[in-house]
Amino acid sequence: MICKNCDYDFNGKYCPNCSQSTKANSRLTFKNIIADFFDTVFNLDKGFFFTFWNLLKQPEFIVHGFISGKRKRFTNPVKYLIIATAIQALSESIIMFKEQGIPFTSFTFLSNELNQNMHLWNQSLTLDYPILFGIINLLFWPIPFYFLFKKLKHNIPELIAVMMYIYGTIVILIQIIAFIHNPLTGKNMPFELVSFMATVYMIYVLLKFYKRGSISWRIPRIIIAMIFLFVFRMLILPLSLAYFLPLN
Repeated sequence: MICKNCDYDFNGKYCPNCSQSTKANSRLTFKNIIADFFDTVFNLDKGFFFTFWNLLKQPEFIVHGFISGKRKRFTNPVKYLIIATAIQALSESIIMFKEQGIPFTSFTFLSNELNQNMHLWNQSLTLDYPILFGIINLLFWPIPFYFLFKKLKHNIPELIAVMMYIYGTIVILIQIIAFIHNPLTGKNMPFELVSFMATVYMIYVLLKFYKRGSISWRIPRIIIAMIFLFVFRMLILPLSLAYFLPLN
């Protein structure tokens, strides 16, 4: 058979050159499109559902597997994050769940004008520019872990992939809980609950990911990194934007 994707001549069910299935050589039908979607998302041996489920029960299997080169079986972290974002958008449209931003935090050592601008930027990042906000987080989150766990020799792209998996899973978990919480209470989930869920899951994954070394060596470093992330999100980022790009 000649593969229609790469023109490679082969025998078997899959092209050894590009891995495309022989089924893809047949004419496109609605059945093909639907079957490919379900195979990509719900396949129990690979795909999005497989990746999500294992990120809950054994995240180290996914993150170590992907960064070590076992990538065919898992959903690419970029694709995973895109699907998670699509799930979030669908969830918001179904249950009318709307982000409300984060509570206003006032810092006494800053002027009222800076505090107010920080509040406006916090709201704007959350409500108006969630994708940009997510990208900023994903670019900065790996930095403290890179330096604090430098002897483990994970590079920045590898850590960004790990953070994409963590971020995407947190987004999905929030939507799952929101589907129960919001209709029952008639309110959005409290910011404190969302933050608690995100923090607990992130620490859980990081403890699984950084398995080398003693607990007494790992936990303080993870706590320091989490404090940095909190300070970056609540102070450094909004303060920088408020100072250089004031909104009022």
